[in-house]
Amino acid sequence: MLVMFGGFGSYFLYDWKFGYPKKNFIIAHYKAFSAAGDAWAGNRGNWEEFAKQQQIPFEEDHSLYPPDTDFEAKWPEILFDKEGMEGGDDEGLWKTFSGEKGWSQQVDPQEDFMSKYKIDQQLYASGVCFLLTGLTLFFFVRTKGRSMKVDDEAFYSPDGAKVPFDKMTQIDKRKWETKGLATITYSDDNGASSKVKVDGMVYGQFKEENGAPAEALFQYILVNFEGELIELVVDEDEEEEADIPSEASDEEGDSKEDSSN
Repeated sequence: MLVMFGGFGSYFLYDWKFGYPKKNFIIAHYKAFSAAGDAWAGNRGNWEEFAKQQQIPFEEDHSLYPPDTDFEAKWPEILFDKEGMEGGDDEGLWKTFSGEKGWSQQVDPQEDFMSKYKIDQQLYASGVCFLLTGLTLFFFVRTKGRSMKVDDEAFYSPDGAKVPFDKMTQIDKRKWETKGLATITYSDDNGASSKVKVDGMVYGQFKEENGAPAEALFQYILVNFEGELIELVVDEDEEEEADIPSEASDEEGDSKEDSSN
C-alpha cells in the first residue's frame, strides 16, 4: 500500500508539473503547422517573409505550459522552407519536426488539450495519494516494532501492558472469528477494571504458512483463562424460526400421506 500510494502520488505530481503542460506545448506547435497549411495559398508569393513574422499560438493562460516556455517564440524554421510547404504539406513537415523532437506525430488539439481544471486535478489527486502514503507510513512505523506475546504468567499487549492470567476477569471474543479482535477485561495494579485488545490482524496475523501465530497466542490465553468468556451465540428465537420451515414441511408431508391413505 505504501509503494502504491507513493507511486500514484508521484505519477499525478509529474503530470501536474511536467506531463500535461508539455502536452499543451506540443499542441501549440501543432496548431502553428496547421495555421501554416491554411495560410500557404494566400501567402505563397512572399512565404518566407510571412512565416518569419508568425508566432506560435499559445493560449493566454500561461500556466497551461511549462515554466520555461518562450511565449514570444516564432514559428519553427522548418516552416520557412517554401519548397517544403509546396502544396500546403504542413502534415509532412509536422512529421519531420515532431520526429526530430521525439514528440507524438498523432495530435488531436481538441481531445489532447489539457485545461487548467484537468491540470489542477492532478495536483489534488497527488495530494490525496501522498496523504494516504503518510497515513500508511504512520501506521506501519507504529506497528513495526510492536508485538503481542505470552509467557507462563501473562499476556503482553503491543503497548507494553502486562496482563497476568489470574487478573483477567472477562474475555469478549465475539469479533475474533470475523475480525481477529478480542477484548480482555482485567484488574490492574490498583484494583481498577481495565481493558486491552488482542488484535490478531495487525500483530501476528493468521497465515497458515507461518503457523497462524495470532490464533496460537489467543488459544494459549484461553487455556490459561478462568473468568467469563463472551462468545457469539445464536439466539434461541432465531433457532426456533429456523426450525419452523422444517416442521411445516414435516406436517405437510404427513397430511399428504393421510390423504393418500
